[in-house]
Amino acid sequence: MVKVSKLYEDRYGQSSKLDFSKMIIPDLLESIISRASIRKFSDKPISKELLTLLLTAAQSAPSKSNLQQYSILIMQDKMLKLKVGELIGETKWALSSPVFLLFLADIRRNMKVTKEKGYEYKNNNVDTFMNAVIDASLSMQSLICAAEASGLGVCPISMIRNIIDEIKILCKLPKGVFPIAGLAIGWPAEKAPVSIRMPQSITIHNDYYNEEYLNVKINDYDERVYKIAPITDKKQRHVNIYGVSEKGTWSENVSRQLSVPERNDFRKWLKSHGFKLE
Repeated sequence: MVKVSKLYEDRYGQSSKLDFSKMIIPDLLESIISRASIRKFSDKPISKELLTLLLTAAQSAPSKSNLQQYSILIMQDKMLKLKVGELIGETKWALSSPVFLLFLADIRRNMKVTKEKGYEYKNNNVDTFMNAVIDASLSMQSLICAAEASGLGVCPISMIRNIIDEIKILCKLPKGVFPIAGLAIGWPAEKAPVSIRMPQSITIHNDYYNEEYLNVKINDYDERVYKIAPITDKKQRHVNIYGVSEKGTWSENVSRQLSVPERNDFRKWLKSHGFKLE
């Protein structure tokens, strides 16, 4: 029987004052709480039947007004995966997974449906863009939960947006469609550590947003993570600009990352590829 308190401690790097000793939790909840991203996969294939059910799980996610403004592209062609892998650089390992999916925000389909029914489409705006991204995200998370509950390992790949022009051409993505992320899926060939998350005292708010003692709480979190999984020199961000930090902490690393603009032209790309963002 799983020890619930241990699941909590692994996720936060500290124990809880609550008594979890009498709790019996379902396997799915255990799978979600104990999940970790997998970056090494075995050669064992994923059956068509299992993949079909995983995609069914993805489509079982909530969707704003049942608009279903997303699509999923299964990248199977070996030459296509090889090309994308070469383009994506240090994350090319993701394309060696048995299954690689692109989750797409897709407003194009409903624009065509609306026109076909004789109506004028009047919702190419920021809200629709946001709803499409959320639909795609919920769909991806639903598939992640289903995959991991089935014993598979996954890793989301946001770097796919670093090569968005190339992906558009290679995968023949029309206007009104763009990838929010890729997802590598396969049978794990490693036991990955659980990432220690910020405590609920930072991220969970009761009735009102509360930033009281934020710096103190972040410092405590940094120390807790540093003792268990310090950020090594190789994983520190922008050492070419800032040098190697004496202490590789979470807040130092994210601050470095967010101090350098990423995907600066993304809005411009979206506007030139069918998203008005008005």
